Amino acid sequence: MRKINYSSRNFLDYRTSLINYIEQYYPDIMSDFNDSSIGMMLVELNAAIGDNLSFNIDKSFQETQLDYAQEKESILSMARTFGLNIPGKRPAITITDFSVIVPVSGDKYDVRYAPLIRRGSRISGGNSVFETVDDIDFSSPFNSGGTPNLIIIPNRDANQNIKDYKLTKREIVINGTTKIYKKTIKANDVKPFSEVILPDDDVLSIESVIMVDGDDYDVEPSHNEFYDVENRWFEMEALAEDMVFIEDFNKITDNSGIKPGKWVRVDKKFIKEITNNGFTKLIFGAGSSDVNSLKEFGVGNTLINRIGDFINNSSLGLKPVLNTTMFVKYRVGGGVNSNIGPNILKSVDLVDMFVNGPESSKNVAVKKSLTVNNPLPAMGGKNSPSVDEIRYLIKYNYSSQNRAITIKDYHSRIGLMPGEFGVPFRSNVSEQQNKVVIAILGIDRYGKLSNQSTDTLKNNISEYLSDYRAINDYVQIVDGKVINIGFDIDLFVDKNQPKSQIISETIKLITEHMDINKHVMGTNIYLSQLYEVINNIEGILNVVDLKVFCKVGGGVYSLNEINQPYLDEDTKQIDLLGEFTLFGEPNSMFEVKHPEKDVRVRIK
Repeated sequence: MRKINYSSRNFLDYRTSLINYIEQYYPDIMSDFNDSSIGMMLVELNAAIGDNLSFNIDKSFQETQLDYAQEKESILSMARTFGLNIPGKRPAITITDFSVIVPVSGDKYDVRYAPLIRRGSRISGGNSVFETVDDIDFSSPFNSGGTPNLIIIPNRDANQNIKDYKLTKREIVINGTTKIYKKTIKANDVKPFSEVILPDDDVLSIESVIMVDGDDYDVEPSHNEFYDVENRWFEMEALAEDMVFIEDFNKITDNSGIKPGKWVRVDKKFIKEITNNGFTKLIFGAGSSDVNSLKEFGVGNTLINRIGDFINNSSLGLKPVLNTTMFVKYRVGGGVNSNIGPNILKSVDLVDMFVNGPESSKNVAVKKSLTVNNPLPAMGGKNSPSVDEIRYLIKYNYSSQNRAITIKDYHSRIGLMPGEFGVPFRSNVSEQQNKVVIAILGIDRYGKLSNQSTDTLKNNISEYLSDYRAINDYVQIVDGKVINIGFDIDLFVDKNQPKSQIISETIKLITEHMDINKHVMGTNIYLSQLYEVINNIEGILNVVDLKVFCKVGGGVYSLNEINQPYLDEDTKQIDLLGEFTLFGEPNSMFEVKHPEKDVRVRIK
């Protein structure tokens, strides 16, 4: 029996195996293995084909393994398999003061001229657009969450008489712009699990989906129509879910800032997925609620509806209805560039504002008096997760099973928080004195680390986790520590190589090695790896010395210091403890903030 070597995996192995095979079994037919011979051409052609097939087989198998897959399409496919809805870009979030001038009435402001600003009103500044999250009612001292937020300041004339009042409401705004997508439902759209792909690749959230009767609906629905429960389709994490928490209009609230709610069962629902190209896809259900034909037989509606439940099986949601028009209200924007500093949002762009006082001239004056300003920086904006981030989200999500029991479960849930509520750039979870402590770091508009996260972001994280945490877990959210560092490097180089190029290349490689996008909180920095990277630069013969310094304060750097001792208290040179390692803390992260001056290279 002729034996074939099946262990060959590359071109050279295939070539050698084929030559050995021919020499052993066909010595009389072919003996010329010169590179210019026709027989050698055929051998190498077959070796090339085998090499190509082996590569593709290895590549295909690699893309099925979570730890080794490199293609984003493969990672996203695994995420869908494990039921993980990958988030896209995240918007920045901040607090903004909305101020108006209202006429006086007796010894207080005239509440009849207190305006109402609808959610989705738009303001801007620093090339960024932000929108209001909730309705802003100046007649109420509370925001939509029940927190007092109305500031009343009297304006006086020269005689110290009150001429009018300045009312200020401090409200949450998030980055992004609202758009409306329209689609007429035709016969080919009425099918199980019908899909609709939105035309933008930076969708932050789906605000509302409704379907109205008729296929010639040219006017965009009003605000109230978009949030009418009767026509609205609800977003779910899975089509098998059927309960949503909505406002209960049958109950009277005892606090104007808090709406009563209730759980209701719905069959008008959809799920959202991110395509491989970054677009957002809506997937609807597979059932139908059309049982009108049964009414012709004179049977009661209750019984007909029950029959319809069995016949149509709407447990996975309903299909879109023929000859209706779908309107999708969604928001676009987000990303790192949406992070801005304080006192930037000052322009009023598009505000849906109502003033219903008895005098129209005063109504107009109140509208014109509107001013805005953000006293706090906008933070939480982040680009779409990288392949590695998605890889770890899949691992944590698969193990968490939609609940937070372990530390990794908490880490996973934070990464999956809906984008409209912001997200920390980096977070780390640890257990301290029977408490789950979550340290977070943000990123500013310049791409630098920041530990000045807003209370709104912290409250959002706490509230979001409350639905997943164990009942006896106490969760505390704190700001992380930014450790700014700098390097002094002495190099011994080839005198024939250009020194300026070596210095530039060294600074570039150190900057790339310390890139905050490649590191997470709590990780150590192993300087031996940095030595290796620098030694690979052409022209460098040896790294003579490498010193690391802690950069602190001065209005430029963070006030946080590393826990390692210093060799010099004045220069803050860090003692590497003989291990060439910068030891990270669970709540800290290293950063070279200004590489152009924090990395100094000397040539010998």
